[in-house]
Amino acid sequence: MSRIITYGFFGEDKAQRNFLEKYLHQQYPETFIEDETERWRFKAANGSQVDKLLPDALRQRALLGLDILFVSRDIDTEHKPTIKARQELYTSKCASHPVILMLPVQCIEYWLWYIKRHNEEAGKNTPLESYPRSEAKRAVYGDTNLVSKQILLADGILINFDISWLEQRSESFKHFHHQVNAFVSQLP
Repeated sequence: MSRIITYGFFGEDKAQRNFLEKYLHQQYPETFIEDETERWRFKAANGSQVDKLLPDALRQRALLGLDILFVSRDIDTEHKPTIKARQELYTSKCASHPVILMLPVQCIEYWLWYIKRHNEEAGKNTPLESYPRSEAKRAVYGDTNLVSKQILLADGILINFDISWLEQRSESFKHFHHQVNAFVSQLP
């Protein structure tokens, strides 16, 4: 692909942004570029702020002329009816905008945990989303609470991760991945 796609990110934490950057770089090298001027405009510190500030982020995307806005929010549950309702809610809120939703079940660390486990124990295929969030974060980050250290640990996990394998293990990642592929395939 030779077209450069400018994007913005609106989500609740640096771990989500970091995952997105690594995923896009690996899946579509030299295709997606984040608009650096938007970073200060799209800020949320938690899921409630993502919910509240989403209309503003959508307006800013239009004002900046970004090709796509990635909206990320942890679903905060593993209960399938709630997951489906959240996906439908965000889909309807963003319906008339070029948006790709990144809605990890529980939290982004579950995607990272799947990848880490695949790298360390390739034969294990047990679903992880029913484990407590604290266990997922501990499995990925150990005992560190320092965000910069957590990002470095995540970077190590994300080096050349197997996207098709993760897609088979995590329905929420599959939902995200299919949106990205559909967006890219419809570009001129």
